[in-house]
Amino acid sequence: MSSDRKNIGGTKLFGMDLDPNKDLCLVEDDVKGQKAYYKDKPMKYLDYYEELANRETKLIQGKDAGGSSIGIFSGFGNGTLKKPFKEIN
Repeated sequence: MSSDRKNIGGTKLFGMDLDPNKDLCLVEDDVKGQKAYYKDKPMKYLDYYEELANRETKLIQGKDAGGSSIGIFSGFGNGTLKKPFKEIN
């Protein structure tokens, strides 16, 4: 992320700090309108707002909003699932 751009992200909601570690950032972009970053790496715009919503839910439930699991799940694909049985050819 360019350091000359100002973070315009709304991370404080009704007195709750949704980004205590300051790892989320939303900046103005001349081409796309806005760009989102997580720990200075680009992320999808909708993922940014989804993460804010998840953190808000955690705070309402009394949990720590700073702990995040962005990027933990890698998905399913060819060769990622182990079968509990052997295939018979």
